Amino acid sequence: MKKILLEYANIIGYTVTGLIFGLSFFLLIINFYHMQELSETISVETYNNDNRQLIEQKINTIKNNISVYSQNSYTGNLNIYGLNTSQIKIQECVNIVESDEMMNYFSKSNIDIRDVYNFTGDFRNNVLNDCLVMQIKSMFNTDTIATLPNYNIIKPYVDLNVNSLVQSVGYIQSNIENSDHYYYSTDVNKSNFFDLTNDSYFEIVNKYQQTLDLLVEVSNWYRTVVVGG
Repeated sequence: MKKILLEYANIIGYTVTGLIFGLSFFLLIINFYHMQELSETISVETYNNDNRQLIEQKINTIKNNISVYSQNSYTGNLNIYGLNTSQIKIQECVNIVESDEMMNYFSKSNIDIRDVYNFTGDFRNNVLNDCLVMQIKSMFNTDTIATLPNYNIIKPYVDLNVNSLVQSVGYIQSNIENSDHYYYSTDVNKSNFFDLTNDSYFEIVNKYQQTLDLLVEVSNWYRTVVVGG
């Protein structure tokens, strides 16, 4: 009796081992297909070249606008602490948006889903949080800036646009995370996967351009304040 029970136990053990091995092999195969999806790229060379040129034009506009002020030569009547703070904050944003880390994404000829995910994270952390929220939005919450002309016009405009940009990016990153799947690739699945890559990348680049448009408007306000004051 004991021998029979031992044989049954061995059979059950071999069966469980076989099932575990089969499941492991199955997961290995579908992960192999998934890695093939992750390594696929889409061409963005022409698109990136056009956007990089436009970005550089906007950055030059911002730099020219804030260069009209120098504390050493300023003879106007406005609060120099407000002018200094604004210039420093805007320049800090310029440093972020034209940093090698961010501009590297516009130097790529091809991108894959990992590039898009990393780009989204860097854009959210560096450009939206460190630039727009920590520099520009916080700048307009200071008493010295509130003394500058047309503050009551530019502040609501900045708040509205910063809030809109910050809220609009979260869903892009979530969609990429939720697209992670473990099944055999089909033509439909692959098409959907790379439509997401393509659309997400273009959407983030569009948000990048909108961020620069906002910074241009802030720098236009600053130039008008300095020249008029």
